[in-house]
Amino acid sequence: MPLRPPRGLFALVRQGITIGADYGIRSVETLLAVAQTIEESVYEPGSLRRIPGGLAFALDNPPLRVGAFARVRILVDGEAIPSERVRLRPGPGHAWRTAADVTSEATYDLGPGDRTEFEIETAAPTGPGRTRVRIEFEAPAIPPTVWCELRDTLPALGAAP
Repeated sequence: MPLRPPRGLFALVRQGITIGADYGIRSVETLLAVAQTIEESVYEPGSLRRIPGGLAFALDNPPLRVGAFARVRILVDGEAIPSERVRLRPGPGHAWRTAADVTSEATYDLGPGDRTEFEIETAAPTGPGRTRVRIEFEAPAIPPTVWCELRDTLPALGAAP
């Protein structure tokens, strides 16, 4: 199945063009640099690792986006992972829940500085190389979807951690 652009992508491009026309290209460059800094501050560096049957990683939520999310979606190297194969929790000592259990009636709440651990059942890449994970949180508020992508290198199977 081909990867579709996320909802709102074209609106984002249109807004970028409008900002560039109204305030100059340097404004757009600055906004992109800020967005990249924010995205890089969300992923806990080096936390992407292999676990039996899949991958695990952690996010640190800076105090930039808080709220109750009604849906969590994960893509690994462009492949959507079924929500019942994604587990998440606020950190050690908390119960795991699947992404399928995150609904508008049973939201996943994120507060400033809250850490979230993820475990994904998936066929992890077998060789060394960069792995791309996209995390999408859908909120009932506007904007409806918040997402980030992390890219990290997994060691080859059998390599020392």
